[in-house]
Amino acid sequence: MSNRVREKRPFFPLSAVAAAWLAMVLLGCPLSKPPSRSDIVDQTLPPVPPGWTSSDPTGGVVDGWLASFRDPGLDAIVAEALAHNLDLRSAAAMVEVARQTAIVVGSRLKPQVGLDIGVSGTRDDGHDSWFTSSNGLAGASWEPDVWGRLRAQRAEAEADYETAALDYAYARQSLAAMTAKAWYDNTEAIQLEALAAQSVRIHANLLDLVVARRKAGKVGDLDLAEAKGNLNAARSELVRAQGVVKQASRLLETLVGRYPAAELRAHADFVPVPPPVQAGLPASLLERRPDVAAAEKSVLAAFRKEESAKLALLPRFSLGLTGGKLSDGVLSLLRLNPWMFNAQLGMSIPIYTGGALRAEIEIATLEQQAAVSTYGNVALVAFREVENGLTSEDLLAERLRLDHAALRDRTEALRIARVQYQAGRISLLSVLQLQEAQLASEAEVIKLRSAQLANRIDLHLALGGSFDAQPAADLDQDASGEARPRASGAPRAS
Repeated sequence: MSNRVREKRPFFPLSAVAAAWLAMVLLGCPLSKPPSRSDIVDQTLPPVPPGWTSSDPTGGVVDGWLASFRDPGLDAIVAEALAHNLDLRSAAAMVEVARQTAIVVGSRLKPQVGLDIGVSGTRDDGHDSWFTSSNGLAGASWEPDVWGRLRAQRAEAEADYETAALDYAYARQSLAAMTAKAWYDNTEAIQLEALAAQSVRIHANLLDLVVARRKAGKVGDLDLAEAKGNLNAARSELVRAQGVVKQASRLLETLVGRYPAAELRAHADFVPVPPPVQAGLPASLLERRPDVAAAEKSVLAAFRKEESAKLALLPRFSLGLTGGKLSDGVLSLLRLNPWMFNAQLGMSIPIYTGGALRAEIEIATLEQQAAVSTYGNVALVAFREVENGLTSEDLLAERLRLDHAALRDRTEALRIARVQYQAGRISLLSVLQLQEAQLASEAEVIKLRSAQLANRIDLHLALGGSFDAQPAADLDQDASGEARPRASGAPRAS
């Protein structure tokens, strides 16, 4: 027994696997260069002018527009909305879903390691004892990304995550703007309610005046009936205005996450319109607005999806290693070594899939074309919103100046008419017509002041400026140190 020849173990499995592993890692093909922003812009947009057509060039857009209104009540209500709005919470959750999805997709590039442990027992009718066996196996598998298919999928998932983060940033900016407009809509509703109450008092005083003149025999029943009808109409308008106030209050309460009990009320007076904003340059809007940046990331995600679909036509490789110990009665009787090791090197080649892979490429190509078109449309809408906002700045200011002048003139005309009516020189109908015109002018001034504030808020949102000091689309760094867009206030990668 001492001179038994020992079997020479083959050197091939481990050495070949290790060599193949190293070669595939070192020779992995680089990914294709994605389209740049200038490439996408040239493909989708008409020539972008160097400055806004609706305004002279001004300095760069400044963040923190909310503070420019100098309204502590507005600051508090926006902060409450950001903390409790349910739609924003849902958007934040979707950002985290996209981040975790990117982690799942990226994990396919790494080796997968597992452990299998088990114990079993067997007993037949002819024996009283149990036959036991156990196993403890550890395995590792890995798909070397030779062509870059998995890296393209990871890049797609990361672009989707960045898109979700930028969508969240825009949702956050939009919520702040929507809450601010709802706050001043509430002020508008309160002032129109007060104007309606003033109209009731005015028409009640006119009725008293008509009654007195009726008793003196200076007017007839027609004036009395007309005065009563206008008073009832004014009371009806007051009831309607009170309902509008409650609706505006409930909308604001819903935005901030409160129960819509119509208890929240804004200030009764408007704040002054802040100084003119700096609009920056049109080209800078493409990287400043989160929704435009998100559309650009969607193009990159679609590009990587198309690349992954094309690489799926190439062979796939797999490496595996399994080792462990088996304890079994039969192995003991045969004096076999319970320790075992197994190495595998595999290759999968798609030969015939019924056209599925080619169809996936065509789908990804069409989705990329759609993403590019969507980017162009989002950018054009952004330019339009800024141009409209800048134009409305001047138009609303001019309209408000003219309506203030009209209100002063009609107030003076109404004063003269009331004096003349008391003297019996004009009819009640003339007084009522002038009264309605004066109230209409006052209502128009209130609406224009509210429109000015709303347009200023919309303009800030259109320009991509953040309502706080945090830029609307910030850059964060992941664990690898690579810079990535992160929505303001969005969850950071842990």
